[in-house]
Amino acid sequence: MSQVSIGQVENLEELVRELEGISEAMEAACREQVAAVESQCADAREEMRNSESMLARATQAEQTAYAVLAEARQNLDCAENALIAAEAALSDCQAQPPDGSGGSPDCSSEEAAVADAKAAVDAARGVVEQAKIVAEKAAERREQMEQRVERVRQALSMAEQALERARRECTLRMHCVEAFIDTGRARLTAAHRALDAYLATCPPGAGFREWLRWRPEQGKPVTPEVIRDRMNLSREQMGLLQEYLYDRNPSYRNMVDKCRGDWAAAKGDVERNIVTRNVCSRLCGAYAEQLARYALAPLGGKIETQGRTFVGDGGRYTKTDLIVTDLRVPLVLGRGEGMGAPVGGSLACEVKCGKADYLYAQRDHMLFQAQGHKHADARCMLCSRDIHGLPPEKEKELRDALRAVGSPLVGMLPMKNEIDQSCLEFIHTAGQGG
Repeated sequence: MSQVSIGQVENLEELVRELEGISEAMEAACREQVAAVESQCADAREEMRNSESMLARATQAEQTAYAVLAEARQNLDCAENALIAAEAALSDCQAQPPDGSGGSPDCSSEEAAVADAKAAVDAARGVVEQAKIVAEKAAERREQMEQRVERVRQALSMAEQALERARRECTLRMHCVEAFIDTGRARLTAAHRALDAYLATCPPGAGFREWLRWRPEQGKPVTPEVIRDRMNLSREQMGLLQEYLYDRNPSYRNMVDKCRGDWAAAKGDVERNIVTRNVCSRLCGAYAEQLARYALAPLGGKIETQGRTFVGDGGRYTKTDLIVTDLRVPLVLGRGEGMGAPVGGSLACEVKCGKADYLYAQRDHMLFQAQGHKHADARCMLCSRDIHGLPPEKEKELRDALRAVGSPLVGMLPMKNEIDQSCLEFIHTAGQGG
């Protein structure tokens, strides 16, 4: 096994892409967060300007009110002085001696002046009281505006501090992510060098990478020969696919680790035979599905696994192993209905890996599964080449039955023994696969 595998390099590539995506998302989130705090700061500054303007108007109104109060008090003083003078004049008039006829002096004008002066004093006092009320309210308003300005100043200070923290925190986090990305890129570059150096000395590995990267030639139909070649890897390349699946597919890795653990814990031939049977039934089936998946995936824009299709009215459904949609090139699997699909079309297939008797025993189940293929342009039951080991009459019977339901049998996968051997070899190389 290689020290740096294709799957591990792809994991690094995926990690770097994820980090770059995180960086972009974090940068956008930081811009949004900073913009929100900047908006709060702008609102606080606008409120500060408004509050200071309101304070200035309140201060001016207070000054005006107290000026009016001072003037009212001056007017009251004048009115009181005028009353004192009028009362003195009345007193002087009343103190005059009687006239020649013996009558009292005529002080009616002085009395009227006193009455007018008293009325003027009362009016002036009313004006003073009203001016005092206005002045006190103006002072209270000015104090409220001072308090408002202080609160707004505190809010502005908090907003500015929050903005500084947001900018500092975003800068720090972005630097951390960029450092991770730089580290990832450096490791990815080193991994590419190590992988290229390994593949330069390992033709099967180089061929396996080309197999993974293969893309059908535009405008040229994909024929059964092409599909057959895609399905048949060399023994070394089958091992490399094992390693690739272990690195890239968590579900497959868990199955392998469990099998390896069971094999390590097995005591005696009986228990080891049980583990072997489990590997040959479960892990080999999963491997065959993944082999078909990677062989067929380049044909289309999307591949779906285990898609459900409901059959009948009882809620029954069947799962289709592989559905390839948006085909990039015309596909030809053979002659007859359901054996071809145009560009943009789709392919649905089941994957059956087993020896000849097993494939024959799966007849009824495959007929049921075929009902989930009817929506696809091309349909087939993709099985191992063990199908050719059936007696001719049984093979014909099975093929005719599946062709009749529109999902012909296509025997292109490696022999069951080859897949068993690959899986067992990989299980026995514990610690070297990941």
